Amino acid sequence: MPAIGSYLLHALLLLLLLSNSLCHTTQACTTAVISGKATVDGRPLLWKNRDTSNIHNEVVLFQEGTLRAIGVVNAGSRKSIYMGVNEAGFSIENSLSKDLRISEKTTGLANGALMKQALQTCKTVADFKKLLDQTNQTGRRTAANFGVIDAEGGAALFETGPKTYTMFDANDATDAPHGYIVRSNFATTAQDLPSIPTANEVGSIYSAERYIQACSRFDSQKAVGISAGYVIRNLTRDLSNKAGKPYPGSVNGVAKPLPTTISTDNTISRTTTVSAVVIQGVKPGEKPKLSTMWTILGNPSFSIAVPCWVNVLEVADPLTDKKGGEIGEIAITLRGWSKTADGKKINTEYLPGIWSDLWPMEDKILTRTAQAQDEWRKEGVSQEVLTKFHQKMAMLAMHAMQQELREMKQAALALPAPAPPRFAPVKKTILVP
Repeated sequence: MPAIGSYLLHALLLLLLLSNSLCHTTQACTTAVISGKATVDGRPLLWKNRDTSNIHNEVVLFQEGTLRAIGVVNAGSRKSIYMGVNEAGFSIENSLSKDLRISEKTTGLANGALMKQALQTCKTVADFKKLLDQTNQTGRRTAANFGVIDAEGGAALFETGPKTYTMFDANDATDAPHGYIVRSNFATTAQDLPSIPTANEVGSIYSAERYIQACSRFDSQKAVGISAGYVIRNLTRDLSNKAGKPYPGSVNGVAKPLPTTISTDNTISRTTTVSAVVIQGVKPGEKPKLSTMWTILGNPSFSIAVPCWVNVLEVADPLTDKKGGEIGEIAITLRGWSKTADGKKINTEYLPGIWSDLWPMEDKILTRTAQAQDEWRKEGVSQEVLTKFHQKMAMLAMHAMQQELREMKQAALALPAPAPPRFAPVKKTILVP
């Protein structure tokens, strides 16, 4: 990767320290539910870029419920899950939608707690609908768009308030003409919009830009089909301006130099993005436990996707720690060194070098995993073999991330030391007794 250039070591360290304190508290997730009708292989996909002030995330295996589940959580917390999959092949994620809130005070499960209960009890989209029917009566502390897929081909989105919900079926041509449903941080029911609103219809609603950008990226794949790899590379890391045009030099942009800085107020990959997941489901009749949760800890522009499965014996060490999975913690450091002082923009000087180092390793992981998946679908796979493969892929990602961190530190240490401080001469006479 290139040397850091004009940035001094003390400035980098200051930016790193500031990065934690300048995180926005607004949750600004971007998500999609993709029916098997719209994918390259007929398997449904579920995607979420998670934006929150809880920057330390980890992957956790939950074994105490009716159904075994694996998911991404706030590091050290086990009360909520923010995206995950269970042994029945049921998967769930959400995006906050404040416009679904009501004035009446409610009690019950909040967004993350509801997703945890769903993963531990639901096998299908229909089961999740029943859970919402039940909690409509008791009440919930929810205001979110929940995306779900299952092992029977189900794929749906639920705009869910404290006491009501509306379901949109990704397999229904009326709800999803192209087989996918995108959501950011608004609900179409709350805004009196159709299920797939156009750019003109969403207008200036908060998060409309991210919604439009994601729709545009998916629309470009209608002729060839959407793959998990495409979502991992081209959606989780999308950097587009407010008008929806990808910045030059970015993953979806033309092959020209990046601008010096990029404001992430309207981009999908944001300074507040702390993790991402692309869940690759199974076809009806395939083993549900082969559903793959591609997990990116840390901002996707500074990290690598690792495949996770609910049937592993344990989560690989680089992904799980009560203070934050190590891969994610390295990504936090890389992102911190790239942030502007106000925390709202990214200095792009290091991005081409980071991408040229990390993405070839991610490609290697994607290729090896696809080959293994093909074999496992035909021959089956034991827990021991699955766990060993998961750990190996995690270590490949970890080694690449560690090397990137070493190079960044070495570049910083090679810079000349800042000039010593200059003090004004003392003019006052000091009498010493």
